[in-house]
Amino acid sequence: MSAADADPPLLSAEGAGVPPAELGARLGRLAKQAFSDLERRWDGYLVSQLDQADFDRLLAERVGPLRVSGVDAATRDEVEGFAAALTLVGRNRLGDGRLSLDELWLVQFLPDIAPVMAGSALVVIGRGRAGRRVLVGRNLDWGNDARLRDLQAITRWRRHDRTLVSPGFAGFLGVLSGFNDRGLYAALLSAPSPAGSRTEVSSSRAIAFALRRALARCATADCAARLLRAERYTGSHGVLLADAGDAVVLELPAGRPGLLRRADSATRPEMPWARNAGQRPAAIAAVNCLVSAGNAVGCGTLADRYRWQRFRQLAQGGGLSPAPGATTPGDDEPRLSDLRQILLDRAQGAYAIFNDATAQSMLFDPASGDLLLYAAADSARTAEPVMRRYAGLARPSAAKTAVTDRLDWLLLSLSLALAVAAVVWGWRRRGVGG
Repeated sequence: MSAADADPPLLSAEGAGVPPAELGARLGRLAKQAFSDLERRWDGYLVSQLDQADFDRLLAERVGPLRVSGVDAATRDEVEGFAAALTLVGRNRLGDGRLSLDELWLVQFLPDIAPVMAGSALVVIGRGRAGRRVLVGRNLDWGNDARLRDLQAITRWRRHDRTLVSPGFAGFLGVLSGFNDRGLYAALLSAPSPAGSRTEVSSSRAIAFALRRALARCATADCAARLLRAERYTGSHGVLLADAGDAVVLELPAGRPGLLRRADSATRPEMPWARNAGQRPAAIAAVNCLVSAGNAVGCGTLADRYRWQRFRQLAQGGGLSPAPGATTPGDDEPRLSDLRQILLDRAQGAYAIFNDATAQSMLFDPASGDLLLYAAADSARTAEPVMRRYAGLARPSAAKTAVTDRLDWLLLSLSLALAVAAVVWGWRRRGVGG
């Protein structure tokens, strides 16, 4: 299968009324059906990144504390349930072609241990005839390891009338990129930490599971940002959040308060993002560093600086042209085709926005809930990347929507009837008392 033909399987588990451990077991069985050698692939990836001494140290210093305090009890039960569906071993030995429970937990906390989740993102915000319009683009760069590229999957959790979708990797139950049925999108990007910064792991939350919690609870980017800012995390992170009406980047420097960055926020001198007069639509970008003017750590890598400037050049230099017929300031609807062209830009080779390390490139429309996804099956870049459209992944089924609507009307009718009865009873009581 060529790089342009990769089609990640959908691992979808219904969780309404199901204990978290059983939900995890369902996802585990689906993952094993899709990837019979899942354990071997993750073991191979871990041994390519760590030696045994590093693993043993991280297990004691990071994985153990995060397993206790970094996730809630329901998440622990879900991961344990997922593990029960796999063929695990009791001994921790990297490179043996097998996976232990401790090794599976380390996989869950990879974003908290090292800045391995790289990439970039761009959101455009305009206004069309139907109102405000937001489109999201995100490239996930995660090495060039064929074992991981062939573990790509779309995981979907459904509980009652709420749905959460995460294009990622089978066996990883946090969220690197994801969205919910209300059109809220979140993407995690790594960032360098300030010198001397230190956050106690025992009081930190696991960042990828914090994103998942925000998606489960919120309908707007501002709500998600408030939830995420209330916690502490190991390392520094950037989180892009977008809904159907707005977009922000939450910058979380290790050991320091988080900062919200919007399209017109001030940025560090070496990372300018001055909006051109009359520019439409607006745009907000994110790379693997924290660029708000209030952040102490700048962008030290040439790749991040180049991608930032390239985003600025393409977004503010005509790459995001108004849609045909946009002749007034109130009609500057952005186009998916323009955003796709920017995400797949290959200028400057290894520094390119779309490069050999890009495992996934995706577009998301918060208004419709549609996802366009390219998933690389290998490191080849000979073919033009093809994005597959996934329509309605987070949308409740028609039957479920109808049932939910009828239940809402029933509850509303019952509430109104009770209110009327209470008023009548009050009148009669006053009449008797008089």
